[in-house]
Amino acid sequence: MLQNHMTQKAVSIMTLGCRVNQYESDSVASKLKENNIKIVPFGEKCDIAVINTCTVTSESDKKSRQMIHRALLFADHVVVTGCYAQISGDEESKNSSVTYFRGNSGKAGLADTVMNILAGINEPKVDIGKPDNTSAVESILETPMRTRSYIKIEDGCNNSCSYCLIHTARGPVRSKSPETVLKEAEILSTKGNAEIILTGIETASYGLDFQNRRPYGYHLADLITEINKIESVKRIGIASLDPSVFTDYFTETVAKAEKLLPHFHISLQSGSSRILASMKRKYNRDMALKSFERIKKNIPDATFSADIIVGYPGETDEDFDDTLSICEQIQFLHLHIFPYSKRIGTPAAEMKDQIPAQIKKERLKRLSELGLASKEKILDDYVKSHTESPVFVLVEKADAKSYKGHSEHFAEVIAENAGERPKVGDIVPTVLTHYDEKYVYGRHKMP
Repeated sequence: MLQNHMTQKAVSIMTLGCRVNQYESDSVASKLKENNIKIVPFGEKCDIAVINTCTVTSESDKKSRQMIHRALLFADHVVVTGCYAQISGDEESKNSSVTYFRGNSGKAGLADTVMNILAGINEPKVDIGKPDNTSAVESILETPMRTRSYIKIEDGCNNSCSYCLIHTARGPVRSKSPETVLKEAEILSTKGNAEIILTGIETASYGLDFQNRRPYGYHLADLITEINKIESVKRIGIASLDPSVFTDYFTETVAKAEKLLPHFHISLQSGSSRILASMKRKYNRDMALKSFERIKKNIPDATFSADIIVGYPGETDEDFDDTLSICEQIQFLHLHIFPYSKRIGTPAAEMKDQIPAQIKKERLKRLSELGLASKEKILDDYVKSHTESPVFVLVEKADAKSYKGHSEHFAEVIAENAGERPKVGDIVPTVLTHYDEKYVYGRHKMP
């Protein structure tokens, strides 16, 4: 392994895809920095460029390939990891100048591999492996790399959604032990991370693989309850969850965790029961609506964002109307809308009744307009409710005149300073004044 006394080398890291990838890239960057290796922006001349890839859609594959080709222009060596490497690395490596391909199963040792390459130690060009229930998830991030720090609590997916290959790229659900998660949360929060975000490939399934912990495993709600007790943790966020996790037990339990942020990102995908069944999701329209009702009953000020796919194979006008109506009924602060993109190797790619691109475009536009109207309504009420009673903004950027960050409801806020300049990482009481399409505006409320 490379030693600290070596001449400093430079590595750049490009992360594509999900928050789990971001966490894993942060872990690599943290270890490299601990070994006197400089992390430079992607595109800057460097010794090694690491591409942490995604393969959730064909567009993700395309972007992964583009980043690989770009990296070959400015880096002495290119290392490719992640889900695209896991699925396509063997084939890609046959005609590639990439130095090294590593799959997800060996990602925990990627920093060591990078340091070996820097030291001139030969590594095999391809080390894909197979993610399975023995793949380790117990590694922890000990050095905060951002203001809001992710904690990867789980890897893998037990679903087989018809449009997705992530269950193949990541393997089955493997949960990090509660003891390790609690240790990581305490380390990061005592080093300055006021907010931690729990993330995973299928976060909702956390703990279900712990067969020795109660008849049905260890629940995500139990983990949140324990993290809530850590004094140095100020705010707890949760990554994307599907509606099936919002049972009475979950919502009633997490409502008691006062540090849990009252914003939930829902992997909804569609408002049509027929399309959800075709997607092989674990819920239908009525179950999703009841999940939102449970959240609102127990956390009345909760806000929501959601992922939606439009133009899924076989989606009729009536199916799309179901999606429009559920979005209108729930009122989302943010909608992340994706036109369906074929992923070769998935059942959906072979389905009949593929939707023409023009129809996808039209549906995306209609849903985007509805989403913008919902956002405006939510923010209008939000500002009116907090002209005197403050929201609390985690400062992510700050200068002499203003600061910027997210409120506890995940509204992005820009506010004027008052008195002493807030520091990045502070949580600042802020009264609101107005909003536009991008931001909510306000000012620091002094005690």
